[in-house]
Amino acid sequence: MTLPRRLAPAQPPVAAMDRRDFVRGAALTGAGIAFGCGGEGRPATRASATGDAADEVPDRALLIDRASVFDVRSGAMRPDTSILVRAGRIEAVAPAGELNADSDAAAGAARIDGTGLFVLPGLIDAHVHVTHILYQSHMTGDEVLPFYLGHGVTSIRSTGDNVPAQRLIERYADDHPDISPNVFRCSFLIDGNPPWHPDVGWYLATPADVDPFVADMAAWGVKTLKIYVGTGREVGRRVIEAGHEHGLVVSGHLLDYHTADAVRDGLDCVEHIYTVSNFLLDDPDDRHSINLDSDEARRLIDVIAEHGARVDPTLMVFWGTLLFMDLPEVYGHPDHDPMPARLKAFWDKDRERRSLDWGAAPVSVREGTWEKYLRLTSMLHEAGVQLLVGTDAPEPQVAPGASLHHEMEFLVEAGM
Repeated sequence: MTLPRRLAPAQPPVAAMDRRDFVRGAALTGAGIAFGCGGEGRPATRASATGDAADEVPDRALLIDRASVFDVRSGAMRPDTSILVRAGRIEAVAPAGELNADSDAAAGAARIDGTGLFVLPGLIDAHVHVTHILYQSHMTGDEVLPFYLGHGVTSIRSTGDNVPAQRLIERYADDHPDISPNVFRCSFLIDGNPPWHPDVGWYLATPADVDPFVADMAAWGVKTLKIYVGTGREVGRRVIEAGHEHGLVVSGHLLDYHTADAVRDGLDCVEHIYTVSNFLLDDPDDRHSINLDSDEARRLIDVIAEHGARVDPTLMVFWGTLLFMDLPEVYGHPDHDPMPARLKAFWDKDRERRSLDWGAAPVSVREGTWEKYLRLTSMLHEAGVQLLVGTDAPEPQVAPGASLHHEMEFLVEAGM
């Protein structure tokens, strides 16, 4: 069994980027696109034609000349293609023979030589936290936002955080688009009593408590409601109903509320692959006893597919935080080097705790569980379930920004 623990560092390495690099990326971010390196593996150079700070003003037209562009409709790369961006919007995409530095349309535009590089839509991390974990690290969310943008992640989706603090972080991101992704906010974690995570949890005792809470969350402007492990079906079902009445997405990291029941009740998104696998255990007291060949496994996958629920596997958090946190190639990964010292200090402290829990099983057992997570992800994909790409950053050993590149690697390994 070969386990993909020896991940190469994500590119571009944030440690090698200064603020000017982030500012140069702002023009791309405004257009919702991200740069990557080509076959030679060199990092994208976001310099303007002259290198002057004046050329970094986002309002100036920008020509990305002779790059390979990923066409999301056809799923193919379009070589030797140019993109013209003006006022933060993509104005034109055309073959370089038709759109180039000599074209009238690109007159006066700053030029980036895209030879050997590729351009793709800005990445979205669909599962992050912007106060949770950072609170425990004595940090605020604005401190990690540049790491996302520095790795081409132009939008992040919170999946449970302190609501007023999220609003401040979103405001910071809106005021600093040159170094920040778009931030989509979430409710507190709707949980049992006491909440599993007191810093971001909120206890709803009965269905009667749901409507005022959901109305309050909608007034705060959140986009997602998150049902957490201690919420049962009676309350959870009303959260789904009330959330949909307010036009909100409802997601769930579930335990007391069976995933099949939640999906039948209208849950929009299942968070974490073990929110599926935890209901497929031969031994309820053994998280590793996942049976993917059972009738129950097929029925659960079919229910998720039939009802159109999405699944966000967040494989990175299992690789980094839960299954292999005690292995040097994981906790010593180069992607962690540029992370703030306070965040890494919390990661180190958390690793000691996790090693006595998830890390107590032999590595061979944990490897087997990892393979089952990959296989289950593949089974969901083959059944037609739409998968989201999220990481659970900044959980320990899940570096903001860089981890999304590895999440995509793992999804490819799972058969996507």
